[in-house]
Amino acid sequence: MDESTIMNMSVLVTSGAGSCGKGPKDHRSNACRYDPLAPTIFHEEWWLDAATGGRFDVAQVTAGGRTVGRLPFHLTKRFGLRMIRMPELTYFLGPAIEEGKGSATNRFLKRLEITRELLERLPPASWQYVKCHGGITEVIAFQELGFRTYVQFTHEIRPAPAEVLWQQMRDKTRNVVRRADERLSIRELTDPLEFAHLYERNLALRGLDNGIDNTVCRKIVSASLERQRGRILAAHDKDNQIVAANFCVWDEVSSFYLLSTRGANSGNGASSLLLWEAIKDSARRGLVFDFAGLGGKGSVLFYSGFGASISARYVAVRARVLARVINELKLPFAPENYFY
Repeated sequence: MDESTIMNMSVLVTSGAGSCGKGPKDHRSNACRYDPLAPTIFHEEWWLDAATGGRFDVAQVTAGGRTVGRLPFHLTKRFGLRMIRMPELTYFLGPAIEEGKGSATNRFLKRLEITRELLERLPPASWQYVKCHGGITEVIAFQELGFRTYVQFTHEIRPAPAEVLWQQMRDKTRNVVRRADERLSIRELTDPLEFAHLYERNLALRGLDNGIDNTVCRKIVSASLERQRGRILAAHDKDNQIVAANFCVWDEVSSFYLLSTRGANSGNGASSLLLWEAIKDSARRGLVFDFAGLGGKGSVLFYSGFGASISARYVAVRARVLARVINELKLPFAPENYFY
């Protein structure tokens, strides 16, 4: 999180407060103008409301009567302990800072102070977990205040003409996409409930538990489509049956690969073809395509096949003794996921 040495700084916490840039739209008709106090879609009020059922708060720093720092957080209770955790389907959410102008050193010091103030305004909790967005380039203030910090990674693809993106892909990936394109057609799906049912059904058929709250998932998909900030792509077979689908959302900077699903009858390449179409759509919007994490060991190879590059994302955790003990006790019963 970022900080500020601004004089006469005041700090407050507001409930359910967020900021979606509501100014005039720019040439990207589906995205608000970039707002440093809402640097990703995950920082916006409507997103947080859908992802938490309205149960979120925002630590806020003001200076001279205007907001210069925001840190949305989701306070929950598990195992009888108060915990700050990432909201459902919210992959990145760090401090949002208006650092202003000045030398690099002055801006760094400002970010540092604002971040420190924001962290000090978080409510007491046994577990505090923050996974920062790409705009956070250091986590010194977290370390100063007793957070353990880690680095995780995501794959990204910068916007470019389709022919350039195609050449960046591995030969094997291009061949898989070509073959899938011969037997499948890609169309936009506009019904969020149909996507949600498809997602849940495919998991059930595979005997897998849905780790995502179904109600929250539907709210997020619906809210994104209503605001023209998300898109569902579906792959149809020759019988016009949907065999796979994915869902992406975007802000002013990035398009995020949020959810994907495929049926047992999807065959080889359906997910690859859908992903290729999503990447092209992101490039047409002039946005970075963000895979929203690594997913798992298999995903690293799969995503790399599309010519993606690796970018770091910082994670900060501050835990009291009891929360650390409970977390350690869970490990023998649930394999630890090193990709998140």
